[in-house]
Amino acid sequence: MRVAILLCALLCASAAWAAAAPLYVTDAQWAQPRTGAMVSHLPALVAAMRQLQKGQHLQLLYPGGDAGSLWAHELRAWLVALGLSSQRIELLPGSRREDAIEVRVAGLPVVKP
Repeated sequence: MRVAILLCALLCASAAWAAAAPLYVTDAQWAQPRTGAMVSHLPALVAAMRQLQKGQHLQLLYPGGDAGSLWAHELRAWLVALGLSSQRIELLPGSRREDAIEVRVAGLPVVKP
């Protein structure tokens, strides 16, 4: 019974997070000179990293085309340089905005029994 309640709570929390406002790194934010401090203080990344738990990963949904792909790869490189494992970052085409990379936390967190 405890497991069922815990699973239900996790699913509800995941659904609430998915329904939250999308997180974006905009091209205007990215146009600033990039440093570790600048990247680590981008509001979308700060919010996503606060939500990220063991067992989850980040999805970076980028605008189409070569420019969007290059931008996503550069953002991933910065995240790795700042300490996030590359295996916890998934690059996907299909941002809802042409001027931004959408950042999502995906997967279910690992819960210790």
